[in-house]
Amino acid sequence: MCAQPSNKVKVWDPFIRIFHWSLAASFLLNYTVLEEGENLHEWVGYYALALIAIRIVWGFIGPLNARFSDFWPTPARIKAHLREHLHGQTPSPDRHNPVGGLMILALMAGMLVTGITGWLSTTDMFWGEELIEELHEGAASVVMGLVCLHVAAIVWFSRKGPHNLARIMWTGYRTK
Repeated sequence: MCAQPSNKVKVWDPFIRIFHWSLAASFLLNYTVLEEGENLHEWVGYYALALIAIRIVWGFIGPLNARFSDFWPTPARIKAHLREHLHGQTPSPDRHNPVGGLMILALMAGMLVTGITGWLSTTDMFWGEELIEELHEGAASVVMGLVCLHVAAIVWFSRKGPHNLARIMWTGYRTK
């Protein structure tokens, strides 16, 4: 008996998918539901920082399309990617493109600044410091803006292209 060829192509490994949705949930929970200064808000923030730390390690040792080197947004890569779009080509959704890589780095940097300033505001040295609190809130607002841009891009590319990118991130697979 011959095996039937699958019409699914593996795109994202389980860690990347769990990281993505867990980080999204923790950020949205802290930004919209949990009150700043509450213990649960702090612990969810620490959880987000731990996720990012593990993701950074995974960016060096994980599968090829999870590695930073695979999607690092150099000017040449960004230019080539944008040129493809201008010529009506739809790049493969089997990895992050350079512009998506730029978004990943911006989101991770913004989350790191948000988390670190949140943690600093609980230390004896910076507790009650207005500047740290303003940086924390400002960084969280910047991240929310990036999240909105990210979601809008995913919706746009999912409608324009041949694949539902959110579904691929949820299941880990795309159809051929």
